[in-house]
Formats: sequence, structure tokens, C-alpha cells
Amino acid sequence: MPLPTSPDAAWPPRSLAPVYAKLDEWSAWYAGDVARLTKVYQGTDLTRPYNRPSQYRGGLVGWVARRFWGEPTVDGEQRAKLHVPLAADIAQTSARLLFSEPPTLTAADERTQARLDELVDDGAHATLLAAAETGAAKGGTYLRVVWDKGVRDRPWLSRVDATAAVPEWRWDTLNAVTFWRVLEDDGSRVLRHLERHERGAILHGLYEGTRDQLGRQVDFGAHPDMAWLADVAPTGEIATGLNDRLTAVYVPNVTPSRIWADLPAAANLGRSDYDGVEPLFDALDETWTSLMRDLRLARARLVVPEEYLTSLGPGQGATFDMARELFTPIKTMADDSTGLNIELIQPLIRVEEHLRISAEQARLIVETAGYSAQSFGMADGVAVTATEVTARERESFIGRDAKIMHWRPALQEILETLLAVDAALFGSGVTVETPQVDFGDTVSQDPESQARTLQYLDAAGAISTYLKVKALHPDWEKTEIEEEVDRIKADTGRSVEDPDQPPTGE
Repeated sequence: MPLPTSPDAAWPPRSLAPVYAKLDEWSAWYAGDVARLTKVYQGTDLTRPYNRPSQYRGGLVGWVARRFWGEPTVDGEQRAKLHVPLAADIAQTSARLLFSEPPTLTAADERTQARLDELVDDGAHATLLAAAETGAAKGGTYLRVVWDKGVRDRPWLSRVDATAAVPEWRWDTLNAVTFWRVLEDDGSRVLRHLERHERGAILHGLYEGTRDQLGRQVDFGAHPDMAWLADVAPTGEIATGLNDRLTAVYVPNVTPSRIWADLPAAANLGRSDYDGVEPLFDALDETWTSLMRDLRLARARLVVPEEYLTSLGPGQGATFDMARELFTPIKTMADDSTGLNIELIQPLIRVEEHLRISAEQARLIVETAGYSAQSFGMADGVAVTATEVTARERESFIGRDAKIMHWRPALQEILETLLAVDAALFGSGVTVETPQVDFGDTVSQDPESQARTLQYLDAAGAISTYLKVKALHPDWEKTEIEEEVDRIKADTGRSVEDPDQPPTGE
């Protein structure tokens, strides 16, 4: 199926309009940008707050508009709203639970293993960490294989956010996907680059249109970032040589999707960690904004008699010099001194009330999103062992295991595709196979606890020196472990000659 050809085509497609509206909302919470939150919920620029008719309507439209970030601003009042970036912390924690350590990739063929190690050592771990973070916020993420012989001598993995992709499904399998990005936008003219991944080919197109319409297709030379395609793929098509697979995969964050179950174009998309938590984010921001408002209104103020003010002249008003030490005596009635007192006004700040409310709101947000409060430092601060950490963070690890069920097959598929592209276009000559993907431990074992465990096993005669060294150094190769075992035996005097070999010197 070719790229769109109609200049009147809506972009993004109208069938995905509800999806992109929700992705915009999640993206605003993830970015923590006050201007974007204001635009999502008020539909206006932050610098020009005004009341909208929808904010006074009933039903869903009015309810959304009347949230804290969409509520009307009182005329003549400048409201200073505060955002707490807990949404960004949730996405970051999700990524760290998955990829705090790089996954172990194992191929059956030794040459394939060596080549795979070379390919993934080229920044793949950072790519996966970033993809997992944006995927947690936006419900899913895409991984694609890219190559450019003018940049690198090998293919590599790249990520694409769900907000920049139009997927096409056959049953529950990704059949094709079109990635897009805006190169220029001056308000009236928008230049977009579309990149469509199909089985056996990648199609590129440059379109000049508006913010709502895709517009007409133009030459790649219309933008300097696309000029390279004029030489590499004059027709816009790049053959991959892989007629049985795409060069891209979709990794859902969590399934099923609650809000898009009845939308065929989006039924197979993942669910964001923010799904259903948005009102709680809104309430948390309102609580902290209220605390900051108390702080602002509680500034100490002086009420002084009019006689203490220094006149600035007719029509210019009067001021009170707070640094002044001496005042000229004021003649008053003998019994009229009460009106000349200086009064200090210092309102109370409801700190404890606000902090208790915000702490419970934060805990509710984290647990509703599927995590343990301990994963976000909501604990007593007492040092614990790795076993105790695992017990306290059980909910977070359960969610991690659920996400791994989506990540493992997608990673296996895209890594096999990476090897296939490397063999077909770069002549690696290795055997293309599906590697095994094993995710590392999230919590590193405490060294003292690990040493005590190995000591107990050694005392029980249940572990060899080789396995003890391997447990302490899981990243070592077999030869390195064997050399360390020999050194340990030599140091402890346990090294003996092989009885089946002749004595030394004979």
C-alpha cells in the first residue's frame, strides 16, 4: 500500500483523532509543561487566560474544563499554578524497573552472538531505557531498525513515540506503520516527513500542507534534512530485502486498553500508566498550589496610621519608610493614642494540613498507577536487605513482570530483524536467529547478604568454587572465572596436581 496521495487527506487520520487527543493529554502530564497543561484543559495559551463557555456547561465537556487546570480564572486575578512532576517520576521509575541493567541477549551460534554484541553495544541500552520511559507515559512505543552507511557501518535500533505513528493492524498483529514528523510549521504551512514501514520496503514522502491537512507531495530537496533521500531513494522507496517482516515493532506498555476497546483503529494499542489517574494528578497540583497561595498570602504586612505616611505631593499618594528610625512627634489629644499604633498582620500557613493531603494523594496516585509506594521513597528510611526490598515493592515487581511479557517478544523480533538487515545489506554473513532475551535483576543484592549466603552454601557443601565466583561476577566470561578459581586454589593451598598426569619433571 503506497503513501497517501490525496492533498485533502486529514493528518493525523480522523479515525485516530480520539487517540491523539488522549496522547496529547498524557504527553502534557509527562512533560510537566504548565503551558501544555493549560492548552490541553483550557484550549488557550498560558499568557492569555480567559473564561470559556465550556467551563460553565454540564456533562463531560464541562467536567473536563472545570478541572483545576481548566477552571475559569477570576477576572482581574493572576493565578499562579504549580505543577508537581510525579507523572514524569512514574514513567522514569517504570523504565528503570525494566532496564536499570541491560538485558542479556543470547544466540545459539557463536559468530551470531559476537555480531549481536557488537550491534547492541552501539547505544541500544540507552535507546531501550528511553523507549520504556515514553512508552509508560504514552501507552506504548515503537522500535525500528535504521541504517545509513554514511553515518555508521552497521544498522542500529531507534525508537519512535506513539504520538508520531499511525499503525495498521491485521488481527492483533502490526501489519504496517507510518511514522511522521513535522519539519517546518509557520502557522499556515506545515512540512511533514512520512516514513511507512511495510514488509520488504520502507517508503518515504515529503508533504506540504496545513496543520489539519497532509497536503501535496513535494520533492525531497524542499528541505535540507531530506536532501539525502534524493540520492539514496529518488522514488522514495528503500527495499529491505525482508519480504516476510517489518523493520519496526510496537511494544505496548500494558494491555488491554480500557478507553479504546471499542475503537478498531486503536484497540491493540497499550494502556498508559496515567490512564484513569489524570484527575488525581490534577488534584495534587491543586493542593500544592493552595499551599503556595497560603504562603504568598501569609506575607507579613504592616497597618500604619495615616499620620505616619510621607506625602509624595498632591495626587501622588503617600509612602511609609520601613527603614526609618526617627519620627517627628505628632500632636494628639491626651487620651487619643490608640489610633497611632503600628499593627503587624501575619496570617497562619496551613502547612501540616496541606502536606498530609498531598502525601496521601501522591500515595494514591502511585498505587493506582500500579506501583508500590516504596518505589518512590514513601518509606520509613530504615536500611533493608534486598530480600526485604523485594517484599516491600511486590506490586511494582508484579507490574514489571507484566510489562516484560510485552517487551520480551517484541525485543526478540526486532533483534532478529536487526541481524537480518545486517546480513542482507551489510554482508555480515552470520546466521540469523531469534536471540533469547533475559531481563536483569532490578535490585542488586547486598554484598554482605550475598557473602553470607555463599558462606552458608559452602558450609553445607552445596556449592563449588566455580559457582561462587560466577555468582560474584555474573558478567565474567568462562575463562575469566576458571582463572580466578585457579588463583583461589593456589592462595588457599588447595591446588593439587591431576593424578592422571605424570609427575612434573618426568
